[in-house]
Amino acid sequence: MTWDLGRIIVDENVDLPLDWASLSPSGRVFVEIGFGNGEFIEYLAQTFPEVLILGIEVSQWCVAKGARRVLAAGLGNVRIMHGDARFLLRHCFSPESVERVYMNFPCPWPKTRHASRRVTVPHFADLLSYLIVPGGSFELATDVDWYAEEAAETISAPGVFQADPIEADPKRPYITKYERKWRAMGKSTWHLVLHKTGKYDDPIMEGNCWQMEMECESPMKLEDVLSKIKDAEGKGVGGRGHWVFRETFVSDSGVGLVLVITTDDGFEQHFYLKVIPGRDGFKIKVDSVGHPYRTPAMRAALHYALEAARGE
Repeated sequence: MTWDLGRIIVDENVDLPLDWASLSPSGRVFVEIGFGNGEFIEYLAQTFPEVLILGIEVSQWCVAKGARRVLAAGLGNVRIMHGDARFLLRHCFSPESVERVYMNFPCPWPKTRHASRRVTVPHFADLLSYLIVPGGSFELATDVDWYAEEAAETISAPGVFQADPIEADPKRPYITKYERKWRAMGKSTWHLVLHKTGKYDDPIMEGNCWQMEMECESPMKLEDVLSKIKDAEGKGVGGRGHWVFRETFVSDSGVGLVLVITTDDGFEQHFYLKVIPGRDGFKIKVDSVGHPYRTPAMRAALHYALEAARGE
C-alpha cells in the first residue's frame, strides 16, 4: 500500500511562523509533544474533529508510523512535524496560538548531566508561556512522581501558570499503550495540569522570509572555494547558534556539495549547501531535500559560504 505521507507531515517552512489556525475548522489548535505510535493523536483528532491536532516527534520512524495511522483512520484534522520541539514550538508557531499542549510519559532524564532535556527546566516553562493562549493548558502524564512535582513547581514559578493538584493513578479518558502496560504491572502514574492564567510579554519575532539561495561574481575555481570553506565554523546570525562545515564533494555534474551541521538552542540540523558554478561566479543554495529550517545558524552558514565564494 502506498501512503501519501506528505498530506500529514509538514516539511515546508517557507514563511515562519506557520498559520496553523487557518487549517483548523474552528481556529483552535492542540499540540502533543513526543507522540510515539500516534494513538493519543488519533484519540484527540476523533474526539475533537473541529480542532487541528499537531504532533511533534523527534523520531523519524515514529513520524512515519504516526502519519500512516492518521491516514488509515481517515482523519483530516491532523498535521505532524519532525524535529526538536524546543525549536519548532518557538519558531513555527505564533505567540499564544495553541490552546492545549500534551506530553504523555516523556523520558524523565534522571541523570544530572541530562537535566537540561527535562520539561522541568525554566526554558521549557518560558516556551509554554510563549506558546499557549491565556486560559489554555499544559497536561503532563508521567510514571515518576518527582518529575510531576518538579514540573509543577518550575512551570508555575514565573506566575504565568497555575498548577492543579497532582493526581495519582488518575482516571483518564484515554489510556495509552505504555500506561496500560505500566498499570498492569501494578505501578502508579501521575497526571499534572497547569492552566495559563497570565499573559506572556514576548518581543515580536523577526521576519522569517529568509533567502535560501544567493549569487555572486567570483574569479575563483570551485575546488578552491570548497577548500576554503571546509572545516570552517562560526556563530549564527545575531550570535545565536553555531554552524560548522564538514565534508565537501564535487558531483558528476560539477556541482559542489558541503555538509553543514548547525545547532540553535539545542536544535541540531544536518544538511547540504550546493555551490553551483556559473559563467561569472557561483550560486550558493541550501539543498531542500532535507527540508532544513531557516534558523539563525543556517542563515549564517549560507552567508559565510557566499563570502568565501566571493574571495572575501
